[in-house]
Amino acid sequence: MTTNRERNFEVMRTIAMFSIVVYHCMCHGIGSEYAFDLHRPVSLCNFTFSDLLLALGSIAVNLYVMVSGYFLVSSKFKVSRIVRTWVSAFFYSVFITVIFQALAVEPWSIITFGKSFFPLSTDAYWFVSQYIGLLILSPFLAMLVKQLSYRQYVALLIGMGFMVMSVIPDFPLGKRFSISHGNSVWSFVYLFFIAGFIRLHLKHIPYGKLLTVLVGLFFVTMVSEMILGTHHGVGHLLWFNYNGIILLFSVVVFIFIRQIKFPEMGIWNIMVKVAPYTFGVYLIHDNLLMRDWLWSTIAMTSYADQWVYPLVVMASCLFIYVTCTLIEVARKQLFALLRIDDIILKLDSWSYFSKLFT
Repeated sequence: MTTNRERNFEVMRTIAMFSIVVYHCMCHGIGSEYAFDLHRPVSLCNFTFSDLLLALGSIAVNLYVMVSGYFLVSSKFKVSRIVRTWVSAFFYSVFITVIFQALAVEPWSIITFGKSFFPLSTDAYWFVSQYIGLLILSPFLAMLVKQLSYRQYVALLIGMGFMVMSVIPDFPLGKRFSISHGNSVWSFVYLFFIAGFIRLHLKHIPYGKLLTVLVGLFFVTMVSEMILGTHHGVGHLLWFNYNGIILLFSVVVFIFIRQIKFPEMGIWNIMVKVAPYTFGVYLIHDNLLMRDWLWSTIAMTSYADQWVYPLVVMASCLFIYVTCTLIEVARKQLFALLRIDDIILKLDSWSYFSKLFT
């Protein structure tokens, strides 16, 4: 049974992944090219609703990485974590390609089929590539932060923050270190350091202060998106990088959820139970072939100027989330039947690198 603190992070993982699905619905399903006619009340309402979802969804990737960093900073290094992550990405990359080509959803191409065997090298899953990089570095990062005093750790966050943070994409130094968008391994390392600091040094913060900062950052994020995306009575969806104000927003949300006591009942129990399958939800719905087929099939823009739009968005995203979760459940059962996970776990006892950190 999970502890209360672990429940918090399981709930956070589930919320974050659902938010990622919604975020992808906006950026892939609607896109920046679609124009909301803001002179029409229905379009204005839907544009505002969309920016509300973007403001909330933009922090989801950061939250997901920080949850990992929070536990990795105090966990024993395991090669199996890296291998299991790669195997899952490999499985879905090949499986989805085979299914799509077999059903003629995707035209047969030896190049497409061949690329499916190299999901990281071809950057089919940018998140997985950077995440595995973080997993490789994690034992060294954990060793570093445990040797630092409180003041040294703060200095590290400030110094690296100056290198990593970009208030706007190219300022101050994000572009110089090729991390201005917040989706590089170095951005993930910074999130690891932040999450580690929260776990090792941060005590309880009054909810009132957290909520005030949280509302302020959310308001700034949403209003900025709407203002920058509005021109001459037409609204275009605008998504920020995972950096800058979004990173600060993510940290405050992370701390806030960390301190909440979720009841052991109802929807919260469901979120805890589905949390182990969240990574599969990402691998399925954001596969490049699946992504193109999914959002062209749903045709979200056909609802963008109708009152039913918010309902269609939420119902579609919930359906995608549930369906992908069920597929991931089946995949895990198949791996258990074939004892693939047992083989992967044995790598921890065989691996020279695992023994280095025992």
